[in-house]
Amino acid sequence: MNGDNDPSGGDRFRGAWLVTEYVFDPDGAHRGSVAQRRLVEPAGEGRFRVAQSCLPSPELEDHPMAGFAGDWVFDMEIDGAERRYLGPDVVGAGTEWSPGAMTGRGAWPRFGYEFESYSVLMAPDRQLTGGFFSLAGRSVADIVGVAVPESAGIEPRLDLSAPVPEVEGSWPRRRSAGPLLVAADQPSPSRRRRLWAMRDLIGASGFVLVEDTGEDGRSVSVTVG
Repeated sequence: MNGDNDPSGGDRFRGAWLVTEYVFDPDGAHRGSVAQRRLVEPAGEGRFRVAQSCLPSPELEDHPMAGFAGDWVFDMEIDGAERRYLGPDVVGAGTEWSPGAMTGRGAWPRFGYEFESYSVLMAPDRQLTGGFFSLAGRSVADIVGVAVPESAGIEPRLDLSAPVPEVEGSWPRRRSAGPLLVAADQPSPSRRRRLWAMRDLIGASGFVLVEDTGEDGRSVSVTVG
């Protein structure tokens, strides 16, 4: 990993990662997990190719996430802070708000669901990642994941027995899953709004994305700690 040497920022998530994604129903019930290997490689002309191999646990046999099994590939084009997901398996767009802190939105056409996602590089060897899958605005799965480099030789895991943390302030949308809490403000005309917040008690870390709009324009900051 040498993202600091890559002006595009794409190299921060480059390489082979092992991911464990914990699957929860919107009511908070834990349903199972998806083991994943994710490979991010340059594809030329400012693009990266993302290849994912996914293996849902047996508990998900009758869940929508059972359809996530198998291999998935899509290209990602980087233009400054913006990312465009060009398919075939993921289409949409994302933003790297600050180095190593990204959110995205779009659809998995072959899988059949829309998504909102986040990925934050808490350390060179640890990602917090996940999001929400939905269909026509109806949530079908909340995903909370952790990723480590394949070369680390360890299994990515979260302790789901940890208590759900509290987030200060009023958040129009908030979801909890195991030891993590994800919250997002809805768009509003206010001068400051929080975009996402998440805390991971196991890693003693969390992040908050805040958007400020003033006379000098719009800026977004990320706090990780």
